[in-house]
Amino acid sequence: MTGLISSPVPAPEPIETMVDADGWFPPIALTDVRDRLRLGEGAVTTARLTEAIEGGMVHAFRELVDWRTARVLAGALILEDVTDQELNGRNFAVLLWERIVRYFAGADLAADYRDVTATDQGLDRSAEKDLTGDELRRRALAAVADLRSIGGDPVARNRVELI
Repeated sequence: MTGLISSPVPAPEPIETMVDADGWFPPIALTDVRDRLRLGEGAVTTARLTEAIEGGMVHAFRELVDWRTARVLAGALILEDVTDQELNGRNFAVLLWERIVRYFAGADLAADYRDVTATDQGLDRSAEKDLTGDELRRRALAAVADLRSIGGDPVARNRVELI
């Protein structure tokens, strides 16, 4: 006997399950985030994924508050009104919004689902997941810069704060 206990993989949520933003920014489909990010090896519950997406939205709102205000004052009733540019048949601004939220949510989940095994190998895997969380956060911030560049001056992807 090995002492291992198998845990069933949670059932995926229906395709139409969404986390609503605020009406100006569009909702995010849970299946989209789950399918595009490989996190928690199937252990991420729907409740935890929803919470991570909500956290990603909050972070995105904070990053985009001034940019959004300027676009609303310019007459954009929803995010899709910001640009006519499309990529793969989808609105470019909406694609970037989804990318921002997905990567911020992924960074949050990567931090929560780390390997806490006490062995050296487990510690190495934990350090790798830290890098994954940092990489996901970097990608989210790059998407924020790309979105801020729509309808204004190009925004640099690299930001450094000096202490």
